[in-house]
Amino acid sequence: MGGVDAIILDLGNVLYAWEAVAAVAGRVSLAAWEEFCAGADFTALNRRSDLGEDFDVIVADLAAAHPERPDWTDILRTYRACFRDSLTGPVPGMADLVDEFLATGLPLYCLTNYDGPTFDATRDLVPQLDRFSGIVVSGKEHLIKPDPAIFRLTLERFGLEPTRVLFIDDSQANTASAAAMGILTHTFTGAGALRAELVERGVLPARATRP
Repeated sequence: MGGVDAIILDLGNVLYAWEAVAAVAGRVSLAAWEEFCAGADFTALNRRSDLGEDFDVIVADLAAAHPERPDWTDILRTYRACFRDSLTGPVPGMADLVDEFLATGLPLYCLTNYDGPTFDATRDLVPQLDRFSGIVVSGKEHLIKPDPAIFRLTLERFGLEPTRVLFIDDSQANTASAAAMGILTHTFTGAGALRAELVERGVLPARATRP
């Protein structure tokens, strides 16, 4: 495997678990949430937010598109107001793995699809981010993965050589886009598989066999 001079990590579902429904759980019925997601196209609404569009504009557009469903704008506002609850906890094993990588002295970066204000309001949940060499937030750049433009911006901003960078993301679409640009990639499924790859690439030392 190729050598690695730096790592770029995704945040959601790599460092910290994100489950959108958790923001409305106990506040909106599951049936109403599922109907909203399908009928209002929550994925598209969330993408607009991650691109940095003003939240009030997104809400106004939803109200105009579905004047018969004022409850959908209420659900979207509830999701936003309670967004912190959608972040359900650290991804198992990743905090220790990040500490081990940081101890190597190699630079570690974060590239995340995230609305700017909500990122600022919740970054305290991952205090290790303060030790990263740089962070790129889609909502602040008005670019979003898997658009190659946000990968180019990240590489250029931090002076990174794509063939010496390992990009880690739980989305195959995102890792495929990065790989097409010559970036080394790992599609995240868990800390164990990531550790195995980091050891194979010589980034982390092998562990001693337990007796």
